[in-house]
Amino acid sequence: MTVLERLQAQLKHLNGIDFYRRKFQGASMDVGDIASLDDFQKIPFTAAKEFQEEIKKPPAQCSLYNPQVTRVNFSPSGQDLYPVYQTNQDLEVMHRVCARSLESAGVTPQDMVAVTFGYHLFIAGLFYQGQFEYYGSKVIPLGPGESARAVQLINDYKIGVLVSNPTFAMKLAEQGIPSVHTIFVGGEPFTSVQGYSEKVRAAFERDITIIDSYSMALCMPIARSCGHNTGLHIMDDFVYAEVIDPVTGSPLPLGEKGELVLTHLHKQAAPLLRYRTGDLTVLQRTSCACGRELTMPQSVIGRTDEMLKIKGVKFWPSQIATILRSYPQLSSRYRVEVDSLEGVDTLSLVIEGTPDSAMVLDKLASHLKTETLLKFNEIRITEKLEGGPSVVDKRKGRSF
Repeated sequence: MTVLERLQAQLKHLNGIDFYRRKFQGASMDVGDIASLDDFQKIPFTAAKEFQEEIKKPPAQCSLYNPQVTRVNFSPSGQDLYPVYQTNQDLEVMHRVCARSLESAGVTPQDMVAVTFGYHLFIAGLFYQGQFEYYGSKVIPLGPGESARAVQLINDYKIGVLVSNPTFAMKLAEQGIPSVHTIFVGGEPFTSVQGYSEKVRAAFERDITIIDSYSMALCMPIARSCGHNTGLHIMDDFVYAEVIDPVTGSPLPLGEKGELVLTHLHKQAAPLLRYRTGDLTVLQRTSCACGRELTMPQSVIGRTDEMLKIKGVKFWPSQIATILRSYPQLSSRYRVEVDSLEGVDTLSLVIEGTPDSAMVLDKLASHLKTETLLKFNEIRITEKLEGGPSVVDKRKGRSF
């Protein structure tokens, strides 16, 4: 089936869900009239707030719930939790799609796998365990923490594949886990942080395969890298991805920075339709030996909900935090200050750090200009940055 045919089939399913049928009716749309991808882009977006308001309803009142649900995980939303529903068919499709990526990562059914992500309420641990089991690999559900026990089990059972956040993986590597040849990382920014992969390989003291992923609880999987290091490939047999201008909602061409929008191609329970993730990224087509093309070269690089316009350029302050992670000499505490001098916007960055850390400021300035397309008027170090907002826009008298 083509992408359009998959979308058309999914739209028929969505038309039977009150939440989406009301959306179609409100836009005076008939899903049977969607005859092209251009037509599909006329469907209204789904906002995170409206989706969460529906999904938090008790199952008997929630139209996104499906009577065939067999697993309920949860994900945090502020102080609350919202459910993540899966049917057996949802799980089977998810595992099948992931199995393709495991093969392209060089994993085999003979590999022993250790998963250190959490289990219980949240989805990550079972998400990985399920796909490796479906693929035929042998899985030990280690869970988080207890590094001494983890090292012992990894060495006793000659674990070849480790699933972990990068920080914990390096902690284990320092204690010696020579059998590990591949790690699946998540839970922290990775691909978008310059030098992080080199740092992890240095901790292992050898060349290992590192697979990065981008997912969210409502849509797992979304994108994952392979063994060829060409970026994070969109799982385009599971999800349809678009990038839009976060202000106008207009679709953007490949290569332009914007907000990621997702639609499930196969999902029975709690499916997403043109769901605005709020995540800032870039999509491009990259020919890869693994067979996938649509790729996020740097994973998520910021959030779209705090956009500013400076010197005529769209600027997302949350990019700063991602960029600073590439500089271990600098603190993650910072403040962006925007002002106007004689009608001209000015942009400053204050970072908490020691005087010695100033040696990387020239490199940082160049990095910031490349990523944000803006030249900062001032970048300075302060030994103590008082608490408060990380962004101050004096032009409009607001901060956040």
